[in-house]
Amino acid sequence: MSQINTQIDPATTDKLTYIQQQTNQTLADVLCYAIDSYYQKLKQEHKKTPFEILEESGFIGCCSIESDLSTNYKQVLAIELEAKYDHR
Repeated sequence: MSQINTQIDPATTDKLTYIQQQTNQTLADVLCYAIDSYYQKLKQEHKKTPFEILEESGFIGCCSIESDLSTNYKQVLAIELEAKYDHR
């Protein structure tokens, strides 16, 4: 457990007292709940980018291809389709 020593203004003191009276919680419980709520809010605000999601899923880097595929994809596709359907 950590101990926190801080000063708060009178308005915040009044709010804290009100919360404690309404919830019958200790100061430590109120602070833990408040910190956890704030933490969860911040975590939700940091939404992952599509790249982060794909990277975490293992999709990125799951296969190897030609480094110039973006420029010669038609040739590669034609070769693959010919190899797959040549027997017809």
